[in-house]
Amino acid sequence: MDTLSFLASIDTPDLVLLFWFAIVFELPRYLIGAIVVAVAELARRPAAGNLPDFSVSVLLVGHNEAAALDRCVHGLAAQTIARRRGRMQVIVVDDGSTDGMSAVARQLQTAGLVDEVMRVQPRGGKSAGVNLGLSRCRGDIVVIADIDTTFDDDAIDAFLPFFGNPRVGAVSGDLGVRNVSSNLITRQQAIEYLITISLGRRIADALGILSIVSGAFGAFRRSAVASVGGQDVEVGEDADMTMKLRRAGWRIRFAPEARALTHVPETMAGLIAQRLRWERGTVTIWLRKFRGILDPRQAIFRLSDVGALLDVLFFQLTLTLVFPGYVLWLWLRLGVFAVTVLGAVLLGYAVLDLLAFALAASLGADMRSAWRLLPYLPWYTIMQTVVMRWIRLIAIGQELVWRSSYRDPYVPFRVMSQVDQA
Repeated sequence: MDTLSFLASIDTPDLVLLFWFAIVFELPRYLIGAIVVAVAELARRPAAGNLPDFSVSVLLVGHNEAAALDRCVHGLAAQTIARRRGRMQVIVVDDGSTDGMSAVARQLQTAGLVDEVMRVQPRGGKSAGVNLGLSRCRGDIVVIADIDTTFDDDAIDAFLPFFGNPRVGAVSGDLGVRNVSSNLITRQQAIEYLITISLGRRIADALGILSIVSGAFGAFRRSAVASVGGQDVEVGEDADMTMKLRRAGWRIRFAPEARALTHVPETMAGLIAQRLRWERGTVTIWLRKFRGILDPRQAIFRLSDVGALLDVLFFQLTLTLVFPGYVLWLWLRLGVFAVTVLGAVLLGYAVLDLLAFALAASLGADMRSAWRLLPYLPWYTIMQTVVMRWIRLIAIGQELVWRSSYRDPYVPFRVMSQVDQA
């Protein structure tokens, strides 16, 4: 039986049976996401004309970021809030750099663009740098950003209306890819950021289950961060602090107009290393640290937190673990014709990704730039389905069996070993 004959022989019940993974797991999340965003956009109210009168501090923590620091700080000086009210408090923390980052920061301080320069020596990891910097922040709102991040001129202004609600503890900004044109790997990530951050966080925000304020660009109510004791030492310190705030009763929001660009890995090796770290951190934070969210006997039990946890566990862990079983089941059932079915599944993913991409691009501020990525969408589908899913599976295994996140160089070994022993 050739491929065409095989496909022609499939009736509707067999079709549902063979494609059960996509029908049961994937199709609903795309449809639900589209419906949620459509309803949220229809119900959306424009921001108030007068921005809340919050004071703002910006905290920049980095290791060996001398080359990027000048551009980042000058971008902050160009913010509309700085031109309107006067310069924001800017604090730079050098986390044990060896490239002269502190010297660059001192020059910017002399020029009046940085208020305070602090140095952690030896390197203590980003959490240590953030906590040190927070101790000197005076603003009601603290914006934490990576030093390789650049900002739209009104990005920080876009955060402030959300904090008019006293229950809001943190607001996530929208991140795009600055080095998008470097190669296929960066273009794939640009599409990924557009779908998973620009669109995905809109959906999570509308459902009240947003579970991460990215450490690359996010705003925090200083009193809220103080109430949960700052950041813990984790590989995924941004997700960890977000969940600490949620558990303390603070609301987490997403500001789609607070736009910034970040530099992403340009090599496959760099991308794999980054994603292994991210995924291992997901296992540690969600399975080990916050699994108690599901316990209804806890005094702080909330359905919104349950939704946030299940969202992560289902889409990042469950689907990853089930997919290899689906592939094996197809092979045992169909033999070589399993390849045909998997090809059809990949084509189906491409169609769903096209719909998600179109929705995300239509909601973006720079639609023209977004649509230029359309020719690379098939590459994105292949990367997400074939490559990223297996990277996530490897990371889950590494973390569950060997607790690999506790040996990741992102946090110095001497620091993480103390946490592991605690």
